[in-house]
This record gives sequence, structure tokens and C-alpha cells, in this order.
Amino acid sequence: MDDAASLPERWINLSGKVALVTGAASGIGQAAALSLAGAGAIVLALDRDADGAQDVAKAIRREGGQADARALDVTSQAQWDETTRWVRETRGTIDILVNSAGVALSDRAGDTELDVYQRTFAINVEGSLLGMAAALEFMRAAGKGAIVNLSSTASLQGNPIMASYGASKAAISHFTRSAAKETMRAGHDIRINAVLPGLIETAMADDFHAIFDKVGPRDAFVKMITTGRAGRPEEVADLILYLVSDHASFISGACIVIDRAASA
Repeated sequence: MDDAASLPERWINLSGKVALVTGAASGIGQAAALSLAGAGAIVLALDRDADGAQDVAKAIRREGGQADARALDVTSQAQWDETTRWVRETRGTIDILVNSAGVALSDRAGDTELDVYQRTFAINVEGSLLGMAAALEFMRAAGKGAIVNLSSTASLQGNPIMASYGASKAAISHFTRSAAKETMRAGHDIRINAVLPGLIETAMADDFHAIFDKVGPRDAFVKMITTGRAGRPEEVADLILYLVSDHASFISGACIVIDRAASA
């Protein structure tokens, strides 16, 4: 991680809130972790890349924020159980969850290799469900909380060479709506929303370009699927920050597109 990285200017106050972020070592997860910390949250950075997660936590602490880090494979129930125990012992609660861990693999609906489908759904869907289950244990006890799941605009239309990826993101959007309605009807002030980014300048965008290699240079790829440019992780993090704040107190069950009108 760049040593020059700094926390964004505080514009929402999350002081004292404990925020769990998966996929925190890079991309949108990293930007969300920094943004939440900049607003005063105590960030728990989780990622399979333990060193990357530690780098994010160190960067937050260098700027005067509070953060811890831990290795986590989001597909492992056992590791989620261990993480839950760690949170209970060290911080006592989870006020905010950002499910950002994800993977983008290539396959075709009529010719899907089962292992590609299984890995995609294990990380993107099951990982998010396990994260929600862990966070909701604390949030139901507190009667409040906020969760943001990372879906994608890939869920909004068919994709002939990334079928499982798009389907997994559609599943995340549906589970988000279902969980939001369930928690509200149970009388809990727990808001659960999803954000659907378009192309964002992350390592996953590099993966997308490699999959769509027939379109030629990166600039041609970006032009093909955006309205002029790819987004920045910080732009998605700003939306996440708003959704977990009290300013979004009446927003739950929403699946919000953030792609600069590319899918409009």
C-alpha cells in the first residue's frame, strides 16, 4: 500500500462505531475502510491477504484513526466463527458491515465449468451471507446497525462470457432486499443496502479487461462499457459512507447503481 495514502476528510461522524470491512486490502474495500476510518469509525480490516489488510490498518493508525486487521477467507464458516469471537473479545460489537470481498471469473451460461460457478458463488454470495449472519448476531442484540453489500451493474443484464459473475451479483441484490425487509419487519433498526458499481479502477477492472481481450487496448475497453471514464474506488466509498450514516436513516433494501449513467 502507498505510504502516502491518507484518510479522507471527515464529513460524516461515525465516532465510536465498529465497522467490519471484507476485501479491505485493495480496491473498493480498501477505499471503504479508509473512508469509514476518516469519519471516526473503528475499522476491522479483513482480507485473505493478511499483509495487505495489516497495511490498511497501519495506514489508518498513522493518520490517528483506530483499526485492527485479520486474515479471513470469507467462504469459511470456521474462520467467520473465529472472527466473530475475536470481535466479541476485542471490540464487543459490530455496528457496520461492508461486504466487499469478491471475485470475477469468466464462464458461459451454456458451457459453465462447475468449479467456476462454485468458486464465484462461494466468494461472492456465500461469503456475503456468512458476513451478514456474523454481523446480524451483534446488530439484532443492539437493535440497530447498517450493512452494505457489493453487487454490480453486471447483475442488470446478460453477459455471455461472465454468466456466473453476473448471476452471483444478482443473488447479492436479492438477498439484500430480502434481509432488509426481514430485519425491518422484526422491529430492528438495521438497514441493509447494496451498491452496484460499474467499471471501477481496481485490480478487478484489470481482470475484466483480460476477459474482454478482443476489444483491444484498455482505452477501447473503457470506452465500450462506460460513459467516458471508469470510476474511482473513493467514489464508491463515498456512497457506502453515506449509506451507513444516520443521513441515510430511511434507506434500506435499496440497490443503488453507481456507474455515471452507463447502464441507464
